Amino acid sequence: MTVTGKDGSFGRALSGIERILVLLSGFALGTIMLVVVTDVSMRYLFRQPLSWSYDLIGSYLMVGAFFLALSDTMKQHGHIAIDMFVYKLPRRFMHGSQGLGYLLATLILLVIAQQAGHRLIAAWSGGDLISATVPWPTWPSYLMVVIGAGVIALRCTVRTVQHMLSCWSGQQLADMPVPHETDLHDKDQAL
Repeated sequence: MTVTGKDGSFGRALSGIERILVLLSGFALGTIMLVVVTDVSMRYLFRQPLSWSYDLIGSYLMVGAFFLALSDTMKQHGHIAIDMFVYKLPRRFMHGSQGLGYLLATLILLVIAQQAGHRLIAAWSGGDLISATVPWPTWPSYLMVVIGAGVIALRCTVRTVQHMLSCWSGQQLADMPVPHETDLHDKDQAL
């Protein structure tokens, strides 16, 4: 997304994918809560805990809740960022350094997605199962990592291009978070 609000078709498609993934992430988080409440109720009311609850939560639901929300969180500027000095830098330098940072993040995320992809293929072809009460397959966890890391790599690529174009053109083409330490009048001017 750019400050001007003119997203291309790729940006709109990526935002649509991120909305779907964050919805799935929320579903995973809600399912975690339901499983934990059910497990605790069964444990203390009937002395019959769900033997599979921790495996389900740890192997699938936590992975989905985390990895599927990564890209949308970045789009919303929700990740931790140390931006005390970034708005005091010259605009072109700020955008150039942000673009370089996003480029490096893209490369790291692509390596993560690639490695998870290799493990996904090996787990799928080998029929790998978790060793637990219920022998669930391991490949869905790797699939969620591949999807999550791949989509956030796309978001980082978009940010890289936006910041580099902002650096070269001198125009504000990249979406920047609003500085926290300013008042409302200064926030409008910062964008």
